[in-house]
Amino acid sequence: MFDLFKQKAEAINAEVHKFSSKAEALDFIKDFIKQNTPNKISKGVVWCDSEFLEGVDKDTLQKELPQIEFNIDLNSAASAKIGINQVDFGVAETGSLVEISENISKRLCSTLPEIHIAVLPMRKILPDMESLFRQIEINKIPYMTVISGPSRTADIERVLTIGVHGPERVIILCVDNF
Repeated sequence: MFDLFKQKAEAINAEVHKFSSKAEALDFIKDFIKQNTPNKISKGVVWCDSEFLEGVDKDTLQKELPQIEFNIDLNSAASAKIGINQVDFGVAETGSLVEISENISKRLCSTLPEIHIAVLPMRKILPDMESLFRQIEINKIPYMTVISGPSRTADIERVLTIGVHGPERVIILCVDNF
């Protein structure tokens, strides 16, 4: 399932990485933040609380990387370069991510920063949309977003522009064992 998901997600310009543990994925995230937000004073990263962060000492993480902001609002998300959240499902057939949440912070992290890092548990990759709809009770879902790669739009002359209405880069971290 992972191989098809990776192939389809990369075909729509998402970047996909696979990790066998939460610790490996966390190391990747830390290195990515260090390389992409060199200004340690500015809050260049918004990170929405999730299952992935359970057991992680957020105070220590923030001391190591003061760029991270866990208290997310419209202003912090709009000014952040990187948004990190855990998505609910991946759809192998399309390489899409599915985000289900009433939590506005989760949605702000995936839509406003120029780079979206999506943490996806490997066990949550489903074969197709039909499988997704069998997993959820659609009439009880307040908000569901399907994310298919970086934001893209084209004008009447078909000139493609990336990142106008959302992130210009989507990085998916598929993680086992958490």
